[in-house]
Amino acid sequence: MQESSLPNWHNVNVAECFREPAEYFLVSKDPAALHATYNNYSLIRRIYGQVPGGMFGSDENCRHGYIDPRQGTETCGFVEQMLSDEILMAQTGDLLWMENLEDVAFNSYPASMTEDLRALRYLTCPNQVQADSNNHNPGVDNSGPFFCMNPFSSRCCQHNHSMGWPYYSQNLMLASADGGAACLIYADCKATLKVADGQTVTIDEQTHYPFSEDILLTIGGLKKNQTVNFPLYLRIPTWTKGAHVTVNGKTIDCQVHSGLLQIQNEWKNGDEVKLYLPMRLTKRVWALNKNSVSINYGPITMSLLIKERYEKKDSRETAIGDSHWQEGADASKWPTFEIYADSPWNYALVENLHSMKVEKRPWPENNYPFNHENTPIRIKARGACVEGWGQDATGLCQILPDARARRGKVEEITLIPMGAARLRISAFPPMR
Repeated sequence: MQESSLPNWHNVNVAECFREPAEYFLVSKDPAALHATYNNYSLIRRIYGQVPGGMFGSDENCRHGYIDPRQGTETCGFVEQMLSDEILMAQTGDLLWMENLEDVAFNSYPASMTEDLRALRYLTCPNQVQADSNNHNPGVDNSGPFFCMNPFSSRCCQHNHSMGWPYYSQNLMLASADGGAACLIYADCKATLKVADGQTVTIDEQTHYPFSEDILLTIGGLKKNQTVNFPLYLRIPTWTKGAHVTVNGKTIDCQVHSGLLQIQNEWKNGDEVKLYLPMRLTKRVWALNKNSVSINYGPITMSLLIKERYEKKDSRETAIGDSHWQEGADASKWPTFEIYADSPWNYALVENLHSMKVEKRPWPENNYPFNHENTPIRIKARGACVEGWGQDATGLCQILPDARARRGKVEEITLIPMGAARLRISAFPPMR
């Protein structure tokens, strides 16, 4: 295979096969195999991945010239990319895979489903302003109702769509080769694991990350007065500055090696490790996509708050051909939803980070932060509507306008996490 090509351009196959050469490296020990994984990832991101959300514009297949952030990815493509990242982070210990995993998990994957997790859409895009049952081909490389939220469509991948969070959860605490524990991605969890000389401990992690900067780890599971010595590894993300760690209230030196902080300690029940990861606003510029801009707060990419209007449809009429409506299912309990924009979306962004204001909101009572009302973070920013940037004949948002397109009056706009926006503009044309 040439280094400038892939054997298959179908988005799910690409996401799955990132990991294949590196897995073969474990057997062959041939460095060329490991190199191939990195080359494949770089190739696809460089050509089709100049977009926020950790993925790449492929729809059914990557196509020459179709690189705008209005191109989508299958929901099972999100899940397979996350799984590849999880396998590769455990194999290599490379921050690249950990941070891409979070990019997909927090920003792309949640918006592919309805908030009650009863329906999903086949294709989700970084810039997506209508989610209907129409055929959007050839704008996307699928012919059919692939944007609506349908509970029965995509039977080819239904078994896989729901595995994103279980895969993520099973990788929250990993063993290290030296008998320790490695916490490389973060979420609320409690893990029971064997360390050191086979002794069993529990690590209870409490956090609202990525919507919170604080992570608390508590050691337990040991017998009374028992101690155990093992190393605990914590990932310090590249996007944070001034990370702070305490063990039982005492600050420890944050000397980070390859993105990991090692804490070697004689642990006992009740020991507490507090990790503080300061979050700040950062900007990414996508040069190949007309210097479009995306804004991050820590690992969270922000999208324009678009008022979403949901219209209920009969799922038997909006499902694709392979759906096989289940006999006896109550169609009224399993509706399809189409989503339409009820507010302007065609904004360019004033990309001055100093003019943006981060607003913190209470943690939602239902523990689900990926919707408009519940999101714990909003950002007040400024933008202006771009004249002539609208929807094409199929309902897709037109490709990003260039710098010559006229911008209107600057006004205040609100940004919300990309994962909470079923309709979104995540790659903004910049103001000039």
